[in-house]
Formats: sequence, structure tokens, C-alpha cells
Amino acid sequence: MPTLNELSEALRAQLAEILIGGDDELKPSSNSFVTWFSPGVPFEATDFDFASKGLGSGATKEEEQRLLDQSYLFSTLVDFAPDASGLLDLDQQQTIYRSAQNRMSHMYGEILKLARVADEELTPEQQAKLENWRSKLQTTKTVKDLVTDEEKQITEDSPPVKEYNKYMAAFMAARTNYNSKRIMAEVATGVEGKQAIVDWKYNGTMYRDAAHAALQTWIANGYKNEVEQLRAAIDAVTGRSMRLWVDRLKKNLADSEISGLLPGSTFYPATVAPSNFAASSGWTKYGLTSSHLTESLRDKSTSWEAGGGFNMGLWRASANAKKTDSTHDENKSLSSFEISFELAQVAIIRPWFYPEFFQNRGWDLQAGHGWTFSELPSDGARPPNGLLIGYPTMIIFARNIRIKSAELVQTLSTYAKSLEAGGSVGYGPFSVKGKYARSESGRDFDSKEQGETLEVPGMQAIAQIVQLIPKSPNLHPDLKPENLV
Repeated sequence: MPTLNELSEALRAQLAEILIGGDDELKPSSNSFVTWFSPGVPFEATDFDFASKGLGSGATKEEEQRLLDQSYLFSTLVDFAPDASGLLDLDQQQTIYRSAQNRMSHMYGEILKLARVADEELTPEQQAKLENWRSKLQTTKTVKDLVTDEEKQITEDSPPVKEYNKYMAAFMAARTNYNSKRIMAEVATGVEGKQAIVDWKYNGTMYRDAAHAALQTWIANGYKNEVEQLRAAIDAVTGRSMRLWVDRLKKNLADSEISGLLPGSTFYPATVAPSNFAASSGWTKYGLTSSHLTESLRDKSTSWEAGGGFNMGLWRASANAKKTDSTHDENKSLSSFEISFELAQVAIIRPWFYPEFFQNRGWDLQAGHGWTFSELPSDGARPPNGLLIGYPTMIIFARNIRIKSAELVQTLSTYAKSLEAGGSVGYGPFSVKGKYARSESGRDFDSKEQGETLEVPGMQAIAQIVQLIPKSPNLHPDLKPENLV
């Protein structure tokens, strides 16, 4: 019989396969990995009013303060430089989110500030083209700083780019659903697996076509080709003269900075697409049993580093939890295990961040010219090393989590009693006891036990998908370091 920890590792591996896996029909993402929260971060649907309504839309000062606080909380949650030192498995790249990781916005700003760039003078015609292309990707608007009451301009995505992001998220959701149905059929066993196999036999083509249709809709209505062509055109021109481009990127970053409510606190805003996902009915439902979580999937949880272990069974996520020996709990055998939940895969939008900069080979970082960090952004290896190896592009939410297992329910109940007030506990990537993310609500949440079943309320962020950047810097061989400015 599988143990608590074995099932937890298999569950995580299977979720990773659903999120970033693929087959010959829909290719897997080879340049991304999953970073898991440990455990999940609970949210309420109203915590994303800032995304659906927008900053500056508050009818009163109190309402605007609430929206600003929400924006600050989410933006800081996703503002981290991923750390690949603990990555797991070449096929199912995974790691753990740590709140102490470097801020992505800070490292991006330092790279822009200290980069030495090619500076071939552009013609007036080329400069005019650049301005025209950029105006189609980004716009500026005037907002009032809630703390200083001063007006300032901030940069945001243009309407076509917002449509691009919206339809990209729809395609990702359709691909995730296709992966889920495919995997459920692949691992199906016994009587309970018959439905998954029959479903895939008769509907597999429909799920595949739905994903392809979502891609075509992204192309037709989401400006996919146009936005990507504009970005490529900007990159081609600025590769010859990057100074103006980098100056613009630094200005966009500076103009996007927002003052938080706490004295001295600032942040760079991030939002989500679709903005109304929390209230949407378009979440995808998943159901797994212990027989689905096969040995072949558990094998994928081995570490890239020899001897590197990974434990996602039971753990404490609170500093005030009493000391508890969880070894016995994690190795407890389960006679049966069923879990069901809904997933939403949501795009993270940062108008101030321009990842195409890292594709460009017209810049360098040099120790004798201000770069004092011990590492460069990324060495491009697998697993990569560096200070900014990638950036989170998607955040994964789960809701309506339901676990059926007599041994697990009993173990969690016993374990939770060892925590003092405010303590939290999770299983796999899920949180089953803790506090909601928005501090002003002051609300605790706790799972409900009904016999052998555990029901977890609300929704929670369980993971983020990180897109890797190529080797950076990677100066073009035709450019000489001494000629950069």
C-alpha cells in the first residue's frame, strides 16, 4: 500500500504532467518548470477585485485602499527570481517557492541599469518605426498616487496585447484539459479506469481539436502573430542600437513603480488574465485515485542532484507550530485514496517587464563596469544557474478540494491539533488549514471532516509556471565588449 508521502509525490508529478506535459499532438513545454507553494496560499474571490475593476476605480478612499492593498499582495507574491538549485527531474521540472528568494523586479532593474549595450546610431526613419511599433504594444495613463496625491504616468499593455494575454490564457486552459484527459486514460486501471478510457476513446479527438481551436482563436482574435511580429521587429532594430531601447525599458520600469500603504513600501504591479477568473465557471475538474498515481509517475520525482530529497507530505507552514515528529505520519500507509478538485491556470501580466530583452544579443554585463554580483542572470544550462534564470508566467489555482481517505483524514486531524492558533498545515501542494491571503479579512479557514472525507473550502494558489530565459548575457560574436557603452 502506498504511503502518505509516496502519494503526495505522485500527485505532484501527475499535476506537473498535466500543467507542462504534452505529446506529439500538443508538444510539451521544454523551457518551463513548475514551482510549488508549500502549502497552497488561500484566497477569496474578492481578493482579485483589483484585477477586474482596476486601480483608480474605487468609489471611496477606503475602497481604493482595499484595491491597492490587494494589488500589493498579489504583485509581491509573484515578484520573485526563481531558484533552480532544488529543481527536480529533467522530465518534470519542479521546485519549491521560497518567499526569501530575490525579487524579480529588483534583479531586472539592476540588469537594465548595468548592461553595456551596442550603440549604432539609428536613422530618423528607424526611430520613427520603433516609436510606432512600441505605441501598438504599450500605452500610458495618468493615475494619482494614493499616498502622495501626486499625478504620475504609468505604462500598461495596449488593448491588442491585453487581448493577446486573454486568448493565450484560454489556449493554456484548453491544452491543460487535453493533457488531463490523456493522462487519465494512460494511467487508468481496473473498473474505475474504464470511464477514463471510454471518454478518451470517444472524445480524445474533441479535446485535441478544442486545444487546436483555442490556438487558432488566439491567432485570429488575440493578435498572436501581430504582437509577436512587432516584438521581433523591435528586437531586430534595437539589436543594432540598444541604448534607446534600454533607456525606454528603464523608464517603463521606473514609471510603473507604485507606493504601497505602508511607509516606504513600493511595488511593481502585476495582474491576471482573465481578470474575472475567480468568479468564472470555466474551471476544469480533476479526479484521481491511488491507482491513477502509478509507480511510473512516482519515479519522475527523483532529484537532478544526487542524493537530493524532496518531501511534500505533511509539513508545518507556521513559525508558531509546536515541534512535532512527522516521520511516522508521512510513512503511514493508506488503504485507499481519492481526490477531486478544480483547476484554473491564469496568466500573470506585468506591463513593466519585457522578456524579449533577454533574447537580444547586443548587450553584456562586465565586472569592471558596475556588475558586482557573483553570478550572471543565467548560464542557459539545464538545470540553469544564475540570478534571474526565468520569470513566472502563469499561476495555478485550485478550489473545491475533496479528499477521501480514512487514514489521511485521521492523520491530518491529529497533526492539526499539534498546531497552535494561527498554525497551518498542508498535504501535497494543497493547504487544508490556515489563513486567507488578504490580511484585512482576518479570516481563518479550516477543512471540514465528514467521516472518511475531507473538504477544503475556497480557492488557493498552489503553483506557478516559470518560463526559462536563454543564456544571458550572450553577446553576439560580431560585437566586441570594448565597443559597448
